[in-house]
Amino acid sequence: MEFTNLFMNNSSIKSAKYKLSQHRVQGENSTLNIFQVAKLMDTVRNANDDNHSESTSIFFSLN
Repeated sequence: MEFTNLFMNNSSIKSAKYKLSQHRVQGENSTLNIFQVAKLMDTVRNANDDNHSESTSIFFSLN
């Protein structure tokens, strides 16, 4: 199950990156609106933040 979730996340990130690159190439002729672009950018940035936080996170508890 973990592998499936990881694959789906990577697939959605790659798709978002591809759509953003196509948007950049098309410029004003792109069919994406600003809200769609912002959502795609959030997808890519949040994925990068999640990957970074996993490797640098510290677990602790307060009692």
